[in-house]
Amino acid sequence: MVKHVKRFLGKSRTLRRIYERLCFLKELFLGDLFHGEKLWLFLRVMPYTMVGYKRLTNVYELALRVEQSRLPGAFVECGVWKGGVAGVMAYVASRAKSRRKIWLFDSFEGLPEPTLQDGGVAGEYAARRVSGELRTIGQCVGPREDVERLFSFLRIPKEYVMIEKGWFQDTLPLAKTSIGPIAILRIDADWYESTKCVLEHLYDNVIGGGFVIVDDYGHWEGCRKAVDEFFHERKIPVELIPIDYTGIYFQKVA
Repeated sequence: MVKHVKRFLGKSRTLRRIYERLCFLKELFLGDLFHGEKLWLFLRVMPYTMVGYKRLTNVYELALRVEQSRLPGAFVECGVWKGGVAGVMAYVASRAKSRRKIWLFDSFEGLPEPTLQDGGVAGEYAARRVSGELRTIGQCVGPREDVERLFSFLRIPKEYVMIEKGWFQDTLPLAKTSIGPIAILRIDADWYESTKCVLEHLYDNVIGGGFVIVDDYGHWEGCRKAVDEFFHERKIPVELIPIDYTGIYFQKVA
């Protein structure tokens, strides 16, 4: 039955989004009805994120673990959209009064074009005909103003938030030294080249005991390939822990 519903909803992006939001609310109220602060936070960020309840809970719990363990390092997200997930991390840091820096990287223009490494499904998803040309720019656009609006509502001090606009290959090489140690690195980059770029530039900044989250590992072929290749090439054994059907995370060995 569920499979038939999803197939029907797949024909309409609007209906699919409504269905996903209803599922989110169901899981939220079943799991956190008596956790007032978390319930309030998730309801506030829900319009600013496309991730489901389990992935949002994962980043919330990891941020709490980092703060409770007093691990040093920034919270970094590559692929921000409207800032909902980053807002959760920033809120936890703000409540802990850790003065932890939050670094956000996004083009704020949409996705880059997928490559052959991403497979045919990604190509079909990305293709949109505009003025007779196939384009990708414009999908998954999260205006920077939305991020700033959410962070303002959550009362995140501006001096702790660094927003870097541009493509990862341009912004990450310039910023990685300034970022310094990373406690949580969250990668929501969709495609092979983007995911590989983040790992190549920022993985070494992640401290021992810190966490890496990959949002699209189970959904996009290219993302999964980039992660697997990176650790195979570096000969780094990691235990990938599933969050839901697509998200995974792991803790970097100290």
